[in-house]
Amino acid sequence: MKKLIILTFIIVVMTACGNEDETVLQTQNKEQIVNDVEVANGQTEEQGTENEERVETNTNGASESDTDPRSFQSIIPSEWDITLPTDFFVTQGKYLTAIASSQQDVVTFEFYETERELAINDPNIKKTGQIIGHLVITKYATAEAASEEIDKTVFTDGETVNLGHGITGYQDAGAGSLFTSWNEGRWAIIARSTTEKLEESLATAKETVEFLETNRIPIPKQYGHLHIDTEHKGSLAKWQKQNLVYTLTDFGDKTLNWLVTFK
Repeated sequence: MKKLIILTFIIVVMTACGNEDETVLQTQNKEQIVNDVEVANGQTEEQGTENEERVETNTNGASESDTDPRSFQSIIPSEWDITLPTDFFVTQGKYLTAIASSQQDVVTFEFYETERELAINDPNIKKTGQIIGHLVITKYATAEAASEEIDKTVFTDGETVNLGHGITGYQDAGAGSLFTSWNEGRWAIIARSTTEKLEESLATAKETVEFLETNRIPIPKQYGHLHIDTEHKGSLAKWQKQNLVYTLTDFGDKTLNWLVTFK
């Protein structure tokens, strides 16, 4: 009888251990499945934690090859159906952030480069950062109203000049400035210099044409205009996307670099 009781006890213990091992195994298998899914999605558990920390501490800091635009995107009203670029231009070794606001039909970004990561609208941005330019996105009631904000000139007047790549420019002077103007697609483009530096207007125009041969600027719907200043003080890009108008100002000699990040 004692042998029977002992044998029964041993069987119960072994069964319990087996069930415990099976439970542990099932748990491990579930964890492995989760890990496998995360790896398949290109995210390990450690990487997920790292991304969460970046979201909490700063989502604007970026190197030239790694810009994180998520905080910038959060400023855009969701109903506008706008996706900002993921590769804004920033100087190597610097971080990109902004003072940003959204008020009714206007969204404004004042972009800064900083020595360290700073969250969007951080009070230290203006104290320690270097302003690099502005982006304003304006929503109009209709596409027709938005179109009124764009220079749609088709240039034909002035002295003709060869800008390369089969493009003809037209030069005209006035008010102490020399303008070299041309059209590419639905873009009206002007390069300006002072009359004391006549050759710089043509040189800037040719450099711009060359740049646009290998870099794609956004396709406007319907029109856009681009002003490039040889002294980089009055450069401007403005284009329409249906009832939205994008305006880039104050980016100086980086205007084209910023412009080509947009689709």
